[in-house]
Amino acid sequence: MKYKGYKGQLITVDLSSGAIGKRDLDEKILEKYIGGRGLAARILYDEIKANADPFSLDNRLLFITGPAAGTLIPTSSRYAVGTKSPLTGALSVGYSGGHWATNLKYAGYDGVLFSGQSSKPVYLLVDDDRIELLDAGHLWGKNTDQAEETLKQELGSDFEIASIGLAGENAVSYATICNEQHVVGRAGQGAVMGWMNLKAFAVRGSGSVEMAVTGESGIKEAFSLHKTIRENPIRGGFRDVGTTGMLEPVNSISGQPCFNFQKTFFPDVAKVSSEVMRPWFQRFESCSGCPVACASITKFDLDGEDYVTERIEHQSVGALATNCGVTDLPRVFEAHDLCDKYGIDTISAGLSIAWAMECFEKGILSLNETDGLELKFGNAAVLKPLIEKISRQEGIGKLLAKGVKAASEELGRGSEKYAMHVKGLEVPGYDPRAFFGMALNLATTARGADHNKAFTIAAEFLGVLGDYDRFAYDGKPELVKRMQDSTVIIDSIIMCMFTVDLGISVELYAKCINLVTGMDLGSDDVYSIGDRVNTLERMFNIREGFNSSHDRLPDRFSTEPGSDPDGHTVDIFKMLPEYYSLRGWDKEGVPTPGHLQKMGIEI
Repeated sequence: MKYKGYKGQLITVDLSSGAIGKRDLDEKILEKYIGGRGLAARILYDEIKANADPFSLDNRLLFITGPAAGTLIPTSSRYAVGTKSPLTGALSVGYSGGHWATNLKYAGYDGVLFSGQSSKPVYLLVDDDRIELLDAGHLWGKNTDQAEETLKQELGSDFEIASIGLAGENAVSYATICNEQHVVGRAGQGAVMGWMNLKAFAVRGSGSVEMAVTGESGIKEAFSLHKTIRENPIRGGFRDVGTTGMLEPVNSISGQPCFNFQKTFFPDVAKVSSEVMRPWFQRFESCSGCPVACASITKFDLDGEDYVTERIEHQSVGALATNCGVTDLPRVFEAHDLCDKYGIDTISAGLSIAWAMECFEKGILSLNETDGLELKFGNAAVLKPLIEKISRQEGIGKLLAKGVKAASEELGRGSEKYAMHVKGLEVPGYDPRAFFGMALNLATTARGADHNKAFTIAAEFLGVLGDYDRFAYDGKPELVKRMQDSTVIIDSIIMCMFTVDLGISVELYAKCINLVTGMDLGSDDVYSIGDRVNTLERMFNIREGFNSSHDRLPDRFSTEPGSDPDGHTVDIFKMLPEYYSLRGWDKEGVPTPGHLQKMGIEI
C-alpha cells in the first residue's frame, strides 16, 4: 500500500453461507476517513440498506482497527465495532482496548465485516492466515468470562477473545461485546452479534505493523509522545483511581446526576467515592503499549467472602449508584461485574433501572409488575436480580431490556417523561444542566447521548482545553463543533479518549497519523476529516428517519432546576441554530448540497 500502518485488507464473512473472503482497502477512502470510526461510517453507509431492521440480513457488523494499532503510538491498541443499533436505529460505533486490536493487525488484517445469520452458533477464528468459522454450540449459554476461558483452554492462552454473554444471545437492545475486562459498550453491538449467532471472535497474530517513520527516528518520535503522557500530572490520577476521581469534584458543583436525574447533587457521594475504593485496589494493568495503566484488579468483602473484579469507573457509578440512589458500594461493584459477564452496558442498564425506580415510586409500576421487587431508590438488593432478569429477558427484565425509550413507550402511563435518553441512548453521568456545552453535544451527536463525542467537561470544568463558563450559551456551538470534529480523529486512529486530558493536542493527533501512515496532515486537516465523518453520520441518520426534532434533551433538563444555588436549567434551542450554521446544515439540521460537495462526501 501507499500508506503504512494499514495491512490493506478486510476479511468478509457471510454467516448465512459460511463464505469467507477478503476485500482491499481503497487508499483514497483512507485519506478521507483514516480508520476506526471514520472508516466504519463510510463502509456501513454503503453496506447497510436504508431502513434496515437491525435484526435482519440487511444489517452489518464491522470490527475495525485504526492505522496506529500494533505500532509504538501510545494508547492505540483499540478497535471499534460498528452497526445499525437495535437500541436507537442510528449508526453506532463503540470501542474497546486491551490486546485484541494488536493481534488482529499482527495477523494481517485491518478489520472484519460480518453479514448474514448463521443457522447455528459459531465463532470466528483468525490465526494469521488461518480463518475459519467453528462451532460454538458448547459456548452458547456461557457468559463472557466463561466463553473466553473455554476458548483460551482450547486454542491457547495467547489468543485474544471478544465474546457476548447471555444478554447478547437474548438480543437485549444494549448488549455489549467483551474482551477480558474491556467492553464495546453502548447501543447494542452485542445484540446484533447474538442475532447473527456469532458467539465470539478469537484472534492471534504473529506479524508486525510498519510505521512510515522507522528506525531510530520513529522510536524517538514515539517516545516523545509517551513522554508527554507520562509527565502529565493527570496521568497519576487516572492510574490510581481512574475516572472515579471526577465523582466528588463534579458532585461538589452540583453536576452529578442522581435519582434518575431528578437532582444534580448526591448527598451521600462520600460513600461511593474513589477514596472508599482505593484500599481495594490490588494491582494495575494496562492495554498494549499504554503508559497510563488505568485498569485495576479490585478485591473487597461481599457477604463475608472476597469478591475479585475490575475497578469501576465514573459512568458506571453514576448509572448504578447515584442515579439509582444506591450507596452500598460492594453491591454496585457486583452489579458492574455482572453487567460485564452477562454482556450489557452499565449506563443503559443503570438508567433503565433508575427509570423503573422513579416509575415505581410514582405509582406507575406496581409491585406485581416488578416481580415483587421493591424498586425504590437506594435499594441495592434489587440490582443483581434486575440485571439477571434483563439479561435473560424475563419478567420485568423483558421491559427493561428494551432501553428507556422503547420501555416507556410500551408502558405509557406518562412514564415517557422520566425516560432519560437522546435518540434512544440513555444519558450518561454528567448532568446537562451543569454543563451547557455537554448539553448541546448530547443533543446533537449521531449516536445519541454520548459524552465522549465532545468531552466539553475538559473545557467547561477542568480547564484543560480552555476556560469556559459552564452556564454560558455564548461560544458553546463553536466549542462543541470543534471538539466533536477533533474527537473523530481520536476515534479513527484509534487512540484512547483519556489522551484529551493527557496533553495530546490536535497537532499531536495529526502527527501520530503522519508518523504511522506517511500522510501529511495538519490541524486543519484533522478538523476537516472530523467534519466529514460527523456529516456522513448525520446523513446515515437522516436516511433512517432522524431529523432536527431528535436533537433535543428530555424536558426535565429545561423545566426542572438543578441542585445548584441558582437552580439552572438548560435550553439547547438557544444554541442549535448557530450550531447548524457552523456545520453547514440548513435550519432543519440537514447538510446542504454545497457542504456535502465541500466535504467530498458521496451519497
